[in-house]
Amino acid sequence: MQARTLLALGALALASTSTLHAQTTDVQFGAKAGMSLAVLDGSLNTSPQFKPGLAVGGFLRWRPSARVAIQPELVFSQQGATNTGVATGHSYENKVKLNYLNVPVLLKVYLGDVVNVQLGPQFGLLLSGQHTGQVGYISSTTGNNGYVLVDNDVKKDFGNDVALCGGVGVDLKNGLLFSARLNYGVTDINNNDADKALRQRLNIGGIHNRSFEFALGYAFGGK
Repeated sequence: MQARTLLALGALALASTSTLHAQTTDVQFGAKAGMSLAVLDGSLNTSPQFKPGLAVGGFLRWRPSARVAIQPELVFSQQGATNTGVATGHSYENKVKLNYLNVPVLLKVYLGDVVNVQLGPQFGLLLSGQHTGQVGYISSTTGNNGYVLVDNDVKKDFGNDVALCGGVGVDLKNGLLFSARLNYGVTDINNNDADKALRQRLNIGGIHNRSFEFALGYAFGGK
């Protein structure tokens, strides 16, 4: 009787261990979508403000233990900044629109079953850049007054990005994921030679991406 009991307990323990292993080592994939609030830190002659944009993509999540997961992502992100200034007494506004394909690689540390802290590097490939809006105001004695408008491709003036990511998330058992993250660029993305020369003369730094990202996702596969 005792032998049967020990065998039963051993089988139960083995089954529990196998179940836990299956739950924590599954590789899941998923999709996410949300909003980014981005700004370009270091803009000259303007007051940069956060510009809202889309952040959408997919991810893989490998959770080798109950407390740790590795999550690489592929995210299309609309970044840049909204710039405001004053010229001859007139306020103006323009936008720098930078589209990136970002690849964050996150370490997720779970504080419980679902709440987690996220940290890791992010590599950004610049896809396009556009400068649109008002850049000044012309006052003329002939009455031909008006804003100076631009709509220029400025991809060549900016570059790829490397950032540090940090934030918090919630991974629910039903597959839903929520996250709030700060992406802090550490690379000078200014590729305009004239602008770089001016910054060097003024002894100031470059231009860096800064963005907050808020996303909702869903993980498919084993829970």
